[in-house]
Amino acid sequence: MSINNQLIEENRALYDSVGTIYPPEESIAISEEIINGIKCYWFQPENPHPNELIIYIHGGGYAVGSIRSHKAMVSHFAKELNRSVLFIEYSLAPEKPFPNGLNDVLNIYEWAFHQYPDHHFYLFGDSAGGGLIIKSVYEISRREIKSPKAVALISPWYNLETNNPSSENRQHLDQILNKEMVKNFAYAYAGNDFGPADPSKVHFESFPPVFIAVGTHEILFDDSIQFFEMVYKIQPKSQLKIYGAEGHVLTQMNIFSHSSQDLMMNINNFFNSTENE
Repeated sequence: MSINNQLIEENRALYDSVGTIYPPEESIAISEEIINGIKCYWFQPENPHPNELIIYIHGGGYAVGSIRSHKAMVSHFAKELNRSVLFIEYSLAPEKPFPNGLNDVLNIYEWAFHQYPDHHFYLFGDSAGGGLIIKSVYEISRREIKSPKAVALISPWYNLETNNPSSENRQHLDQILNKEMVKNFAYAYAGNDFGPADPSKVHFESFPPVFIAVGTHEILFDDSIQFFEMVYKIQPKSQLKIYGAEGHVLTQMNIFSHSSQDLMMNINNFFNSTENE
């Protein structure tokens, strides 16, 4: 399959514009830092939980997304979770396909581990960022560094093949994604052999406690179900929350909705429940 680069460029501009739907949280200080050559952004609440850091991995099909698309949403996450957040602008396909983005995430995680040895780390992400987190957890487990305390995923893209039933039978409900677009992103990211890049092909023997949120109006609905069914067998502290009549990454469309506020409250409670373990 050939990659539609024009479609990707159009989606980059469109996705960045989504970040202007609502304003950032004014109480959060946002600053840029280049870490090991990778552009990152700090989101700092006024009095955050001490010795805790959320590393945020944005969605966008591994090919789109930036601080512009996510600044407002992540600032509200930082406030509601009351934790410092480090947002990574990782390498995007097709210019820098797999494993460049994954390596950037691992690079920053390892830097944070050495920079803040007494901290607890949380990985939090949406859509393709969720897929990167799942792959990252596996790679982190193979290194002599501390695993994340907990993980939170919103609408994770788990199955790179995008061949779960919901990719067809929920298409009429999904106002954000379509299968053709998602498959184009997959080829741009992984080439013709999805296997090495596909989170659903990884075999896990352990996984941190994970909170998964998904809307019923998503073509990636089954991805969350499939991942939860896998991970719950090895990590029974994992939780899945399904939001009726909500679409892909529901917090990005309206952070002030009842569902979005409930989602942030649930993630905060989930992270808090792991603090003293």
